[in-house]
Amino acid sequence: MKIALLTLPLYTNYGSVLQAFALKSYLERFGHDVWLIDNHRQEPPVGNLFLRTVLRRAVESLFHHKEIFAELNDARTRGYKMAEIEKFIYRHLSPRTFPVYDEEDFIALRDEGFDLFIVGSDQVWRPRYAKKITRYFFSFLEGTSLRRISYAASFGTTACEYTPAEREQCARLITGFSGVSVRESSAIGQCRDYFGYDGARQVLDPTLLLTAEDYAPFLKGTPASEETLFCYLFRLKGGMCRALGRLASQRGLRILRRTDRTSESRGRMPGIEQWLTELRNARHVVTDSFHACAFCILFHKSFAACINRRRGSARVASLLELLGLSNRIMASETDLAAILDSPIDWSAVDRKLEARRADSREFLARFVEMAPEPPTPRG
Repeated sequence: MKIALLTLPLYTNYGSVLQAFALKSYLERFGHDVWLIDNHRQEPPVGNLFLRTVLRRAVESLFHHKEIFAELNDARTRGYKMAEIEKFIYRHLSPRTFPVYDEEDFIALRDEGFDLFIVGSDQVWRPRYAKKITRYFFSFLEGTSLRRISYAASFGTTACEYTPAEREQCARLITGFSGVSVRESSAIGQCRDYFGYDGARQVLDPTLLLTAEDYAPFLKGTPASEETLFCYLFRLKGGMCRALGRLASQRGLRILRRTDRTSESRGRMPGIEQWLTELRNARHVVTDSFHACAFCILFHKSFAACINRRRGSARVASLLELLGLSNRIMASETDLAAILDSPIDWSAVDRKLEARRADSREFLARFVEMAPEPPTPRG
C-alpha cells in the first residue's frame, strides 16, 4: 500500500521530527511504501516577518525583551543551525513527495498514486501552528474517493482556536475520513463539540508505538548515567532558573540545557542522535515538552514536567494521566526536588503503555493492511 503522511512542516522541533519518523517506520515494518508529504510554510517577506514578529513578541513578552527579536533571528539562521537535524530528516524520512507550498501543490498530490492519506501526529489540528487548517482535514482531497484517516491528531490545548467558519469547514471535511483518532482524551470531546463528530478514538503518539530498543541505533555509546540535569524547556522563567541552579549545585550536577529555539543555539543545534543520547544518559530531566516526556517514559528517566500553557498543556497532562504519572507535573518550582526524588513504578507504567500500544495498533490495523502484531525489528 502506498501511504502519504501529512504532518506539520519539519524544522527545528525534535519531537515533530521523531513522531514523523516513528509513524513512518512503524508502517514500513509491514511492507508499506510510506511517503512523507514535503510540507513547507509559505513565509512572508523578511520585512513583513520582522514587523509581525516585533509586534507579536512585544505584546507576549513585555518582560522578556530579548525574545522580541528571537523569531526573526530564527528565520535568518535556521538553515545553518539545524543542519544536523536536516541530516536525520534526509536519511530517515525519505522518500518524500515534491515540495508542497500552496493549494495547487496539495491538489497535485491526488495524482501521485497514494492508496491512503494519514494526517498526524503532533498539533496538526491546532490553528495556531497549522496554518491553512483545512488542509490538515484534507480539503485538497474533497470530492475524491481517496481514503484518509487521522492518527493521533492533536489540538494541543483545550481552548478553541477555530473561527466559526473554520469549524463549519472542518466539520464538513471530517465526514470524509474513514477513521479518526486523536492523541489527547480531551480531543474526543473537541471533535464532538467543534465538528459534531462522535467517532474519534484516543491512541498513542507515534513515538510511543515504538519501544526504547527501536531507538537504540540512534543512541551514541553504551547507556551510562551522567551527572547532568537535562533541561528541555521552551521558556525558562527566573524562578525555575534559580530552582534548577540550586538543585544542580546541591547534587553536583551539570545543567545541560537544550531548546528548539535556534536563536538560543550557539553554532549548529545538536542532532536527533545527540539529543536522544543526552536525555537517555541524564540523571534527571526537567521539561515542558510532550515528546521529551514521552522519551523519559521510554527510557525510564527520573523527570519533572512543567506546564507551558502557551504551547498547550492538555497534551502533557493527558499523556501522564493515561500512564498514572500525573504526579510528575510541577505546580511550582518549589516542587522540583520532591518530584525528581519520587520513585516511579516502571513495571506498572510499562503494563499500561503496552495495553495502549495494543489499542493503537488495532486502530491502524483497521485501516492499514497489517498483521495484528508487528514483526521483531531488525538490529
